[in-house]
Amino acid sequence: MNSLKGHLLIATPELLDPNFVRTVTLMLEHSAEGALGVVLNRPTEATVTDLSGQIFDEPVEWDKALHIGGPVQGPLMMIHSVEELSDKEVLPGLFHSIDAAKVKDLIQQKVEPSLLVANYAGWGPGQLESEFDVESWLTLPATTEHIFWAGAKDLWDVVVNALSARRLSEFLGVRELPVDPTLN
Repeated sequence: MNSLKGHLLIATPELLDPNFVRTVTLMLEHSAEGALGVVLNRPTEATVTDLSGQIFDEPVEWDKALHIGGPVQGPLMMIHSVEELSDKEVLPGLFHSIDAAKVKDLIQQKVEPSLLVANYAGWGPGQLESEFDVESWLTLPATTEHIFWAGAKDLWDVVVNALSARRLSEFLGVRELPVDPTLN
């Protein structure tokens, strides 16, 4: 089994589960025991400022949006680049933390780039693999640009286009496609 840790799961149009329609999920863990990830493109209107009174002893002023990482209730977590406040590495130089004290420190420091996530997406042994069998997901290696996406375009559209370009370049045997192939 090839682990998808550090990859993006991109929901195909065939995936009709309302929890995952047009989602882009960063895989944090994937092994024979199961898989765990966080949806990247489900921001909420809630900010750290809104939540800090409920979570911390003192208020924290930060307009950082909270994302819903999936349908499974879980701890507040943060994706970030501060190794000394990390629980696990996701990609080289990119980490996630679920330890409450570490997340609190990251929030108080207003670490950027970062992604604050409540809940997660989880799969039991073999469950994710069976979803691939019915063509529910596509994969693409994750990049920090995608993980911390702040562009005007929808992240799902962006990664689908990136996946299409990657497949085309592999098919053509080209290492890198120009941004606008018509200029060639």
